[in-house]
Amino acid sequence: MIVAKFGGTSVANAIAIEQVKNILSKKEKKTFVVVSAFAGVTDLLLRITNLIKNKDKNYHQEIESLFKRHYEVVEQLRLNPNVVNFLDQSKHEFQMIANALVVLGEITPRSVDLILSYGEILSSQIIYAYLKSQGFDINFVDPRAIIKTDANFTCAEVDVVATETQIRNYLAGNSAFQFHITGGFVGSTLDGFTTTLGRGGSDYSASIIASVISAEELEIWTDVDGIMTCDPNFVPNAKLLEQVSYKEASEMAIFGAKVLHPKTIYPAIKKKIPVFVKNTFNPEGKCTFITSYNSKEKKAKAIAFRKNVTVINIISSQMLGTYGFLSKVFKVFEKFETEVDLVSTSEVSISLTIENLAFLSKIVKALKEFSDVEVIQKCVIVSVIGEGIKNSTKVAKRIFSAIDGINVLMVSMGASDINFSIVVRENDFEKVVKLLHKEFFEQ
Repeated sequence: MIVAKFGGTSVANAIAIEQVKNILSKKEKKTFVVVSAFAGVTDLLLRITNLIKNKDKNYHQEIESLFKRHYEVVEQLRLNPNVVNFLDQSKHEFQMIANALVVLGEITPRSVDLILSYGEILSSQIIYAYLKSQGFDINFVDPRAIIKTDANFTCAEVDVVATETQIRNYLAGNSAFQFHITGGFVGSTLDGFTTTLGRGGSDYSASIIASVISAEELEIWTDVDGIMTCDPNFVPNAKLLEQVSYKEASEMAIFGAKVLHPKTIYPAIKKKIPVFVKNTFNPEGKCTFITSYNSKEKKAKAIAFRKNVTVINIISSQMLGTYGFLSKVFKVFEKFETEVDLVSTSEVSISLTIENLAFLSKIVKALKEFSDVEVIQKCVIVSVIGEGIKNSTKVAKRIFSAIDGINVLMVSMGASDINFSIVVRENDFEKVVKLLHKEFFEQ
């Protein structure tokens, strides 16, 4: 069996869904299909959530827009009245939930997950109905029935043991079907409360399923030919990477490559399942094969970047010739549950980056009790990624030669040997990315 995951752009409208059908119709092996919400729907659901939170009556209009889009797709695909009835019922339930939350005057993370789950629940049911109408031997399974998680709402962690049990039990009772379909991103606690896996979590859902069933391969279908040397929206000359290692793909995802969700790779690594990143709208074209091989070439494979980063510089003479200062610093971030991305140290200073600014003022206040603190917001991490580059004597020289004249706020070489990162101000990052891409991939 293989697992095929189709992202939001791959199921954005009726035309895209017909293309998904064309791709699946050529599958000879049994296939477990995982789909995202229609493109843009999760953003719309977040907008509705904020309107409800602020008791803004415009949420009614946005709910109408949400369901209008799904009704139009159902009409264009010429689905039977049962699907319309499903949408009618779902719309009524959604409106009841929204109205109740407005009355309560409070939106909890659990409520947010309930609202966000509608994107994948609606899309998966519609695509299932369409594929069945086209003669597919297919069965639908609600993601909440098979993906079990903890209660960390809006970014839940998968309960691997419980999930394995649920998936195996489901397949044991439905093994005759050629195709199975579910929504990604969504799960539930053991108590039955709806959860989500964080933005982009549909990839993770697919990878978990692939791992449990020991899939022959995992296909990630998107709107580009595969993983590129850089985001083509910023670098039009970006080139397709036909093969990358698991380690490289993971690092690219963590540092901003949008094709994959950062968690996606791990379950595949564990089972050594081949991963292919393919283009829904060019299915016969080239793609990226992610493999467990370790390249012996010491060269850059990609330029990735992560925006909306804040640099915190911590300076203290107490560091000089003493121990325990780093521990003291990181206990502050632990206290305020704030993840640190990059770290760079000298004898009397520490520079680090964070994304979550929820407790920034409290963190700074705590750090100032024993050090001087400088905060620089609106920064971008730019990473050159490739196996072995840490051990290359030329990479660092090429990076700094290429961006000569641009102020670099921070430099960090990861504990792994595949990542060299710099931090620059937001107004410099596009220039930096283009210069580095030209240096490494356009010579």
